[in-house]
This record gives sequence, C-alpha cells and structure tokens, in this order.
Amino acid sequence: MAMTLIEGLTRVVRSPGFKFFLVCFLILLLGIPLTIVWLLTQERQDRANTARSEIAQHWGAKQALQGPYLVVPYSVKVFQTVDDKKTFSTHERYAIFLPEKLEVTGDTSTEVRRRSIYDTTVYTAKMKLSGKFSSPNFRNIEQGDSTIRWRDAFIALSISDVSGLKESAELVVNNKHVPFEPSLGLPGVYRNGINARLNPEETAKNQALKPFDFSIDLVFAGSSALQIAPAGRETHVELKSDWPHPSFIGAFLPVSHDLRSDGFKATWRVPHLARSVPQAWAINANSGGAFNKLTSYTFGVNYFQPIDYFNLVNRAAKYGMMFLSVAFLAVFTLELTSSKRVHPVQYVFVGLAMILFYILLLSLSEHIGFLLAYIIASCATGGMLSLYVGMALSNRMRGLIMLGIFLVLYTLLYLILRLQDYALLAGAIAGFVMLTVTMFATLRINWSSGEPATSGR
Repeated sequence: MAMTLIEGLTRVVRSPGFKFFLVCFLILLLGIPLTIVWLLTQERQDRANTARSEIAQHWGAKQALQGPYLVVPYSVKVFQTVDDKKTFSTHERYAIFLPEKLEVTGDTSTEVRRRSIYDTTVYTAKMKLSGKFSSPNFRNIEQGDSTIRWRDAFIALSISDVSGLKESAELVVNNKHVPFEPSLGLPGVYRNGINARLNPEETAKNQALKPFDFSIDLVFAGSSALQIAPAGRETHVELKSDWPHPSFIGAFLPVSHDLRSDGFKATWRVPHLARSVPQAWAINANSGGAFNKLTSYTFGVNYFQPIDYFNLVNRAAKYGMMFLSVAFLAVFTLELTSSKRVHPVQYVFVGLAMILFYILLLSLSEHIGFLLAYIIASCATGGMLSLYVGMALSNRMRGLIMLGIFLVLYTLLYLILRLQDYALLAGAIAGFVMLTVTMFATLRINWSSGEPATSGR
C-alpha cells in the first residue's frame, strides 16, 4: 500500500496539472523582483526630479503670476468699553483692490538644460501686463471711522520665484515710470513679489485715487510651467512660445489655441464671475494670505516633455505579471507537446530574464531615449530567451515559435504604452485573447497523466 501511495504521489507530481500550479506559483513569486523594479524606477525618477530642481534653483522654478493688486493702507478706530469707560484703539489695515481689466501678453523662448544624465525644459518669458483700475470704493470694505492713506498706495505683484527676474521692472501709470522694489510691500509678509509706490512725487497730497491705466513689462526665467491668475474683472491672456508640446493646465482652458511643429499660441478669456474672489477686500497687517486668494484659479501651460520614460517604464511594469504569465504558459504549452521537460529552475531563469528587460529598458532610456532603448532591450531579451527555450527543448522550431511569441508580446506592449488613454482597454483585450488562445491550445491535454492528446474526436 505504501508503494501505491508513493506511486500516486509521483504520478501527481509528474502530472501537467501539478506542473501548471507550480508555474503559477513561480509567476506569483516573481512578483517580488517585479516590485523591486518598480521601486528602482521610482528611485531613479526621484533622482531625476532632484536634478531638475537643481537646474530650477539656478535658472528659475515654475512661475506663477498673481496680480497686480492695488494696496491702500488705512487705519481704523475700534471702540470698546472697559470698566464703564469707552476707549478706542487704532488698527492698521490694508485694502486690496483688483483691476477692472487685465490683459497679459507673453512670449516664451525655451531650451532644454541638462544636469548629469537628466534634463528639463526651461524658458525665458517676456510678459506685458496692462489694464485699468477703477477708483477704489472703501464703502464696500470698511464702514467704521477710518483714515485712508492714499499717498501710501502701491501696486503689488506676486511672483512665485523672484530669483528668475532677469531685468528690472517698471510700473507705468499716466506716462510716469515707477521702478519696482523687492517684496510685496507689506511689513512681515515674505511671500515672493515686487511692489511700486504710486505717484511718489506727490507724497504730500492725500487725495483719493482716480481711475488709472497701468502697464508692466517683465522679463523672467522659469522652468516646466507658467501660470497666471485671473486678477481682473475681465482677464484676457495671450501666450505664444516656440515649445511644440504644450499641456494646458489650471482652472481654465484656453478658448482658442494653435499648435504647430514650431510652437503654439493660446488665448484665455476669464470673467470675474468664473472665480469666487471679490474685487476688493481688507486684511490686517502681517497677513500674507491675502495674496493667495487667486491661487486655486491660476491657469497656464506646462512645457510638457512628450516622452517621459520613467512613466513609460512604470506603465510597462504594470503589465509585467500578465506578460510573465503569457511567456510561462507559452513555454509550458511547448513543453507539453515535446518529449523534453523544462525544469522549474529554467522557468525561474526565463522569468528573471523578462524582469531584467525592464531594468535594461530603464537604464538605456536614461542615455539613448525610450524608443531605441525599447528596441534594444526587447530584441536582446526576446532573442536570448527564444534561443534558450529552443535549446532547452532541443527543437529549433519551438525556439522560433517562442521568438514569434516574444515579437508579438513586445510589439503589443509598445502599442499599449503609446495608446495612453486606451491602454487599459487594450491590455484587457490582449489578456483575454492570450488566455483564450492558451485555453484552447491546451484543451486536449491530459492534465493527470501528462500524455498530450494529439488528435480530436
């Protein structure tokens, strides 16, 4: 009886069914090194981001313009009763007014800067901001006893990275040129920006401001993205650039755009009703948050690099388990129709070689670009494994069959990566087709005895 039990166990162990489940277990086990590949890709991407940040520190970071704001200081008396005595204290405040009309025109010239083996897109922007402020109305801001210091009114413009400014900037109001000064002009507020005092020659006067037109010319450097806030009651923005791969970002998309091989041109029109920000509000001293109200409404362009090989490698690795399964099932099916047997260790070698494909792809992409790296990595991996399987089964024809399978696999994977929006759908259909082919190709296999059925009934 013991011999019968041993023979039964031997029969089970040698059966195709047991080998199938062993192969499935090996596929799951290879998910560990596949995860390590994903972590390696993340580490390399973090290193690339660090290199790009270092470039941005020297050239200019992502730029976002908010404003201009008309800031008018004033003081207000706050009365209170303490021990039946009526007293008052004076509080310093600032009134913030947005322009009635804001027009922004900009032209950016781009270039690709490298640090080590990584690169990023940088630009130099020539911007002109022009528009009109109406006469400030304090009745919508302060109802109490207040003293308005019109002579101290100034224009503030928030710039996310002032270190990118390449030339001095001037505010032009009523044909008068006023140079901008560093900071936003509020004490204790360290948010990046510049400010310019209105009518500095008339500081002795303290008259209410009348409506006035303004214009500001800026030249600054930045990297990766440029965004603008819709500060005006009516905001009109027109940007053009020599970058051929823009990605429009932010709260609003352009109403029109023209994309060409030598650059793009885009136009935005944003009414104040499209943003939940009033035209005027008041803040206390040291309140830098007042200049953040428009942050969530900024819009602009990302100088998109169309081939981000880190994301492509990551996406390819997501299909790793499916392609490991197809390759293993292909080898398993060829084994069942052959007199030779493939040892589980040889299956592990096949899986490790397929995982090394992703490491080859990642490392080569950093130096020669994704497409050429993909061709080299897929040809090297597919060719080597086809030769290995053919020699393991002692059959040249089965090696050629594996070569055809790998050709289909890697071609399919590349097409899935290029589809982007339809990648999941294409991957699901491909997986279904591959499973269907495998199921019907092994339909007449005797999973218990290991003797393949060579003919149907």
